[in-house]
Amino acid sequence: MKQAEKLKLRDLEDKTLFALKELCSSVPFLTLRSWRQEKTSGGYRPDIVLAMNVGDRHWEWLVECCLNGQPRELRGVIPLIKSVLAEPGKGNRYALFAAPFLSEESRRLCAEAGLGYVDLAGNVHVSFEQVYIDVRAQDNPFKEKRSLRSLFSAKAGRVLRVLLTPPLRSWKVKDLQLASGVSLGQVSNVRKLLLDREWAEVSREGIHIEKPEALLCAWRESYEGEYLSEETFSTTISGEAFDAAFRKALEESSGGAHLVLASYSAARLYVPYVRQETLCVYADAEGKGILKQNLGLKPMETGGNVVVIEPREDDVFTGRVEVVPGIWCTGLVQTWLDLGVAGEHGLGAADLLLQQKLLPAWKKPE
Repeated sequence: MKQAEKLKLRDLEDKTLFALKELCSSVPFLTLRSWRQEKTSGGYRPDIVLAMNVGDRHWEWLVECCLNGQPRELRGVIPLIKSVLAEPGKGNRYALFAAPFLSEESRRLCAEAGLGYVDLAGNVHVSFEQVYIDVRAQDNPFKEKRSLRSLFSAKAGRVLRVLLTPPLRSWKVKDLQLASGVSLGQVSNVRKLLLDREWAEVSREGIHIEKPEALLCAWRESYEGEYLSEETFSTTISGEAFDAAFRKALEESSGGAHLVLASYSAARLYVPYVRQETLCVYADAEGKGILKQNLGLKPMETGGNVVVIEPREDDVFTGRVEVVPGIWCTGLVQTWLDLGVAGEHGLGAADLLLQQKLLPAWKKPE
């Protein structure tokens, strides 16, 4: 296993060295003279050292390569790099951090520390004396890597829903495991991934989310509702009779345990400005049967006024909220995720929900 990790790191070093050579060749006043890939023995040393002329002055670039470019990892390396830069009698030196991909937060940390950076996605920042190079990649080719897929998987999502449900609080691992209904191993994995990205912090009281909006937005980028079925129905019941029949269905479904308002239909109760005539609900097999019976639903291929979604996982029912007496909706987090994948109008409704409900509810009490 250790050998495999070294081979992967060496591959990163080789690709980084190639990228820096290309960078130097594209800048007229940078002349690369030599380079070496360091072998650490007895103390910390950077992975790559490049010797070059910047105009008529000699400089060395010290490059630290790391397979994990997350902010937490970077914070641990920055003091080591700066300690090497501070060694006396070494001449002009500049340091860069290299990784497969550096997030916006990681890039910000580098810049604040006075370090350059380069990643395999194409992000480059070099700034010292008269040299200023700043290139921003259009996309992250590593965004589908395993760690993010793991963080936003169905089981991990159960943990995230608990952590993001307002009001935010600290959770011990065991309590979080009981609340989310997943294994301790799954909770520990989510905990590590959140800490690596600095979306969460740990205190004596447990783990707590520090950047809920950043976490939620990242989740939306990966979120795809997984359904067993999505069916359209029509009902002739309307007005007060419809409200009464729907409340009766919710009551029979154990107060939202098998049937809840979803997407726009849930959002319009949280945020009155949201409007959508079609009723949208999540229902498992039991809830669907109850709803059909109470509303007299008839299957429709087009033009229906009730959409019933049977989810693959029952986690959409956890965290449900009785927004008004007798009416159960998906929780704020689940509603926001569903709006985020509901098209252009859904994004507008999601922003309203975020600004008017989620952000105020997430704020720590004074």
